[in-house]
Amino acid sequence: MKKNFYLNNFKTQWIKYDDYKIKTDNNGNEYIVPNKDSDYTIYNPFEVSDKLLFDLIDLGDEALKKDADKGIIKKKILLFARSYGLLGLISSSVYNRNIIGEEKVLFTENNIITKEKLMDVSEYMSLFTPFALKGDIYTRVFDDHLTVFKAEDSPKFYGKRPLVLDVVFSKFYSEQLNWVIEFAKNMSTHLNQLIIYKNISLTDPVTIMAGKFKAQKIGFTISMFDKPEINWEFDSLETTIETIYAFALTDESFILTRCEYCKKAFIAKSEREKYCSPSCRNCINVIKSRNKKKLMTDLDKNETVEKNKLIESDIEKAKGVKNMKIDEKRKDAIYEYKERKTTGGVYRITNTLNSKSLIRCEIDLKSMENRFNFSVSTGSCVNIKMQKDWKEFGAKAFEFEVLEEIEMKNDMSIIDFKKELKNLEEKYISKINKENLY
Repeated sequence: MKKNFYLNNFKTQWIKYDDYKIKTDNNGNEYIVPNKDSDYTIYNPFEVSDKLLFDLIDLGDEALKKDADKGIIKKKILLFARSYGLLGLISSSVYNRNIIGEEKVLFTENNIITKEKLMDVSEYMSLFTPFALKGDIYTRVFDDHLTVFKAEDSPKFYGKRPLVLDVVFSKFYSEQLNWVIEFAKNMSTHLNQLIIYKNISLTDPVTIMAGKFKAQKIGFTISMFDKPEINWEFDSLETTIETIYAFALTDESFILTRCEYCKKAFIAKSEREKYCSPSCRNCINVIKSRNKKKLMTDLDKNETVEKNKLIESDIEKAKGVKNMKIDEKRKDAIYEYKERKTTGGVYRITNTLNSKSLIRCEIDLKSMENRFNFSVSTGSCVNIKMQKDWKEFGAKAFEFEVLEEIEMKNDMSIIDFKKELKNLEEKYISKINKENLY
């Protein structure tokens, strides 16, 4: 099992600057933009594919928190941009392969820029260059070819990729923080839903977040040096990330999942690997050990209290104090016990992750529920038929519920009552498919 998903036979090029800052335009929108004195680097995103994807998902996880800290999110966005550059949303959000020289842009469905369908190119360009002054960046025809002129030293587009990349690779190009955050949240949410679907029994194929990821205008060539390589002609880092994500999920050499302790995305060696690091595994073991120790301590305390009560009671009896009252209480307790109705019923323990159930009858449902709760707190399985899933999914994946409760009739023997409970159990079992039963 591979631990990293570097896609060695794939190649593309993108640009990143070594320093970015956050600026606010006249409408109060926050943008991320390269610093004027920053230097650029051209790199291959596929060489850092796993780190690139995990850093984006980590940003999405932070943004999805109910108590998300805006300061932390901004720091993560700046760090992401310094590591990988901006997303190139100006190109990936529209159907036009190259907007330079055209009059209108046609937006893709479910894009993260706007709900409009059409927009003038000049208005659209201004969304991504709100801090550029007149003469900083413009287009003109030169030698019968349309060219982008920039008042700076930044790379020109290369290969067959669209001219709009001259704008994306400029220091005058910027993207709103909200756009970057929305893309990261989509990626994080997609992974969360995928993990949920993996843990349940699907009867038909399911499309996850339909329409959210629609990579457009992807071209490629195959080159040969020491080995064949696929050279992708992506016009955005957004599309590059979506492609990496798709390969990571569908390649059987990888298991992309989340750590059960820290919840971070990681590559697992097998389906049984639940933690991203030995540290996380040790932390969860310490928590289980502490919970078990606390439970045993509480049980010891309760037992000590009961013993002390019995000792005090014996002392009182020895001294002959309040013997009459004690005898009366005993008589009342015996009477209440004899008059107490015997109740039983049918319960179900359900695996919430794969919907399988264990259905059983029991004379004392309360004792059974206490036994189940004790098993959950200690991590020990309450029934051998569930032991494999108990170990794989964890005790907290199971829930206890009472399906029906009945009283034993006065003229009924305990044997007859057990038979009635058994019939009730079989009635509930018959309502469920055998493959969903333990």
